[in-house]
Order: sequence, then structure tokens, then C-alpha cells
Amino acid sequence: MAEPGMLPIDLGHVPVVPSPLNPASRAPSKTPAPATTPIHREQREKKESLKKRESGVNGAASTVLGKRKANVAHAYPSPQRFNIPPPRAQDFEPPKEDIMIVHEPLPLEMPDSERQLYKPIDLAENKRGYRYSRAIADPLFPHKQYYRTTSPPPHYSRLSFEDADKWMHFTTNALVTTNEKGWRMVRSNVCAREGTLYYEIKIHTGVSPEGPDPSANGPQPHVRFGWARREAPLDSPVGFDGYSYGITDIRFETMHRSRPGKFFQSTKKKNKSAKAAAGAPPPIVLSPEDQHVKEGDVIGLELQLPSLNLHQKVVSGVYNPAVDPGDGFDDTSLTLEPGSDIPNVIRDRIPVPYKGNSYFEVLDHVATKPMESYADRMTSLSSLPNQISTTNKDAIKAAPGPNHETPCLRTLPHSAFRVYKNGKLIGTAFENLLSFLPPASAPSKTMGAREGFDDGLVGYFPAISCFWGGIAEVNFGDGPTGFWAPPAHLTNTRTTAASAASGPDVQMQDSIGIDASGAKKGWNPGRLCRPVGERFKEQVAEDVVWDLVDEVDFFMQDGGFGGRVGSGVEGVPVEGAGGRLMGEED
Repeated sequence: MAEPGMLPIDLGHVPVVPSPLNPASRAPSKTPAPATTPIHREQREKKESLKKRESGVNGAASTVLGKRKANVAHAYPSPQRFNIPPPRAQDFEPPKEDIMIVHEPLPLEMPDSERQLYKPIDLAENKRGYRYSRAIADPLFPHKQYYRTTSPPPHYSRLSFEDADKWMHFTTNALVTTNEKGWRMVRSNVCAREGTLYYEIKIHTGVSPEGPDPSANGPQPHVRFGWARREAPLDSPVGFDGYSYGITDIRFETMHRSRPGKFFQSTKKKNKSAKAAAGAPPPIVLSPEDQHVKEGDVIGLELQLPSLNLHQKVVSGVYNPAVDPGDGFDDTSLTLEPGSDIPNVIRDRIPVPYKGNSYFEVLDHVATKPMESYADRMTSLSSLPNQISTTNKDAIKAAPGPNHETPCLRTLPHSAFRVYKNGKLIGTAFENLLSFLPPASAPSKTMGAREGFDDGLVGYFPAISCFWGGIAEVNFGDGPTGFWAPPAHLTNTRTTAASAASGPDVQMQDSIGIDASGAKKGWNPGRLCRPVGERFKEQVAEDVVWDLVDEVDFFMQDGGFGGRVGSGVEGVPVEGAGGRLMGEED
């Protein structure tokens, strides 16, 4: 309360003469007071609980490429760069060896041997729609955010722990595998893209030498083997769908789209008409000793593919058998028709940490609707015109062929899958295999991945499937002893190649210099049957080359010498890294 004779405190500063703009007394406003504006708070990031993360396939937090926004979109083909935190000190260390645990409660052992089979753990395993490969931070690659490709030991062609079902078990050298449950599959760490490649498997546990036991009450161990693409599911046998071609041990049959078939003798048709090409070759009648694949048998699997140049013409829709009668290895030009896309390797990968290791996560290829219709049990290729449904827009209208309207159902001319048993040619299992280069292979559109790019690992992988304790061992030919029972044309593969390169007077195998059209055009390594193991070093060299190409590409995008580098150089703020500098420790 103010004392008598004194003005209130807030009236002591009132001027003697009130301003007309600010009268001493003002009628109260009739406009309602505005509501109090709530304090705007940044939306809290929703994190998955530990229990939910551990219940996932890999136990890792979601790092979907489709949800990661790329820094810049380019008009020319170039890999995407994503906003990622700077590498940690441990990311520069070599990859750790895989951890393998003993099977419980009883260890899995090979028959007549003390060698055990173990289960790899703490791996970022491939799953439907996602693919993982090892990565390492390298200070020599600052413009590509430091990460490049690497691999853990053992460093040779072998079965891949990441590209296997979680129930598969392996020996420590990653060459022997088994599974105690239903059909499961594992692929190798190398793939066939062109040329002719060969590998072997040996059955350790499967059909007994006396044949199947008809009195057995429960399931018996079995093994299937062949070639599979990345889209083939790992929880199924080889030959389950259209993405793999397999051989069964029981009855020694071919398997594709879950339909058994017979071997046949491949013959060159003089009549190139479509009617002659569509005729089914007569099947081979197996001898009694070849009715099954039994324990101790060595099976050789040979895959023949045309050149990538011819393959690109097929998937681009410009293949013409009258213009391209051969397999493409004699083509002097590696470009397509004017205006066509030039084949290129583009890898959209993002490095993610998991269990102390760094991985590249890739949105993998998935099965397409036409391929699902092709593999459907209700689809009969011999009566397609009579079963086309107007309500099913994904129904295929014609059998696969090199000029099919759908890229994923186009076949590769001059491709074949041949099978050997104990060094003897049994016959041809398949011809005109399905193409795999994009757009024949594509990632899921719902995940936001870019389509139409080849990442360098698109092809057919050696694949093994085991059932109920079946044990198989693979041999890719790069070991100290070589193959167990190689065919005659592969016995001296390396010496033949070295001799052919030493001079023209050396006698070479007749089949090496003859292309698919029958013309003799000199020695060509694309037609030389080689071990799958030779592809491992080639893939390592290819990864090194493409890592260097990506680094140079990003270096030029960042301005080159003297330009302002905006993503990946030490001392320059990195967008999305919380204001930290690339190379700055936490």
C-alpha cells in the first residue's frame, strides 16, 4: 500500500501531459487475448528397445538405405553418399576373425573323422532384401567417407558365412557344411558372371553306398548342389524357384522351379528356327551305378556363360541372333548400339557397425512378380497361351527366351550347366539359363533403392543345400592338391593358359579357340574352363579398382585440387555428424 500523499509506484513515471497516442485512460479491448503459444520441442527420436533389436534377424538397429537421404543427386551414374558419423578408431583395424561355437548338446562331427562343424555367430547375415559385406575404414579414401571393401580370413574362395542360413554349420576352413534341420542353403563368396567355371563337391553324409533305405522310419540326410543367384531364398533347397539350378542326390535329377528333370546330351542344332530350338532334347538314361549320388561320390559342376557384352545386349532388348551369332568373346567393341546404356558398376552401400565389425549394407535384389509366376506350380510353360488370365496382370504370356518382353525372363544364348560324376561327364542339366544383369535383377521398389545398376557381384554363385544332417565338402580348385576328379579339359588349366600365352606354336585344346558359331578365331580365355577359385583373386582386384574409381569420382565432385571438399575430409564439418569434424574423436 502506498503512503498517504504519495502516488503509486507505477504512476510515478506517468507524464504530466498525457500523449494523445498513449492516453492515461483507455477502454479495455474487446478482442480476446490470444492463446498461449505452446513451446515447440523437437520431436523425439523413437528408438527400438533392446529386446526388439535382439529379436530381429541380425539383432542390429534398422539402417535401411531407402530411409537414409543421399547428400547430392547426380545426373550421371555415380554411387550415393549418405550422411554417416565419422569412423571410430576401431573401424581402421583389420576385420576380426569370425566366432564359431560348438553345436549343443552334442557336437556335429564328420563321419570317420574328428573334425567338427561349428556355427558362426555375431554376424550380419544376409536376409531377404538386405545384403552385407565386410568394410574397413582407410585414411587413403577420405572422399568416399573412408570406408572400402575388405574380407575376414580365411582369404580364398570358400563358403560364405554371411550368405548362409542361420542354421548352417561349417568347419573352420569354411569348405564343409551341414544342417540338422529341413532344407537350408549356403552360397560361396565368389560368383560366375561370364566364361566357363567349374567346381566340385564330395558327399560325406547322404545316400548310403547301398542306396536309400526303404525301411527307414524317419527322414534321411540329403544334399543338393548347383548354382544360385542372390534372389534365391536361403531357407530352401537349390532349384526351389527360378533363381537357382540344382541337382538332387536322390535319383540324380535336375531341379529348377521345384520341378525335377533329366540330363540330356547337348547337340549343336543346324536349324536355327524357333521350332527346332523349342524341341526338348531326349533324356539320358543313367546306368545303374549312376542312379543316385551316394556317399563318397565327387560331383563336378560346370557353368558356361556368354560374355557380359552379349549379356548386356540381351537384357537391354537389342539382341539379334543374326547379328550376334557367337558368344560375344570375340567382339572388339564393348559398347552397345548408339543411345544404349554403357555397362557400369555402381555400388550404393552404407557402412554400419555391428558386433565390433563394420559392414556395408546393400538393398539386395528381390524376387519379381513375373519370376514368381514363372516358378508357380500352376504355371505350365507348354500350355501358356491356354492359361493366360485376363485378371492376372503378372501372368507370363510366353516361355522364357532371349527376346522375351520381360527382362527377368530373358535367357542367355550359349549358356549351359553340365554335370560330371567322379570325372565322367553325365550330361547337360540346363541350357539357356536366365539372365541376371539389371534390369533382369532389381531391388525392391518399396525400399527406395535405385534400380538398373550392376554392383559387380550379380551372377550365379556355387550353392549347397543340406537336409537333416547331410554333409558336403566343396572344392574350388585353388587348394594345394587341386581338384579330386577333374575332367580332361580342366586337368591342366593353368599350364594350358600359360603355354598358350607363350607362343603361337603351342598346341592348344581345340575347344578353346572355337566360338559358339563354330568359327575358329584364336585362343580366347573366355572359353577356357577355369576353376571357380580363380575368381576370388579377380573379385579382390575388381573391388580394389571400383573403390579407387569411387574415390576419384567423389574427389572430382568435391572440387578436385584446391576445391572445397564438403564430405569426408579431415577438418571439414560433415553434415549429419552432429557438428563434429571428420576424423575428430568422440
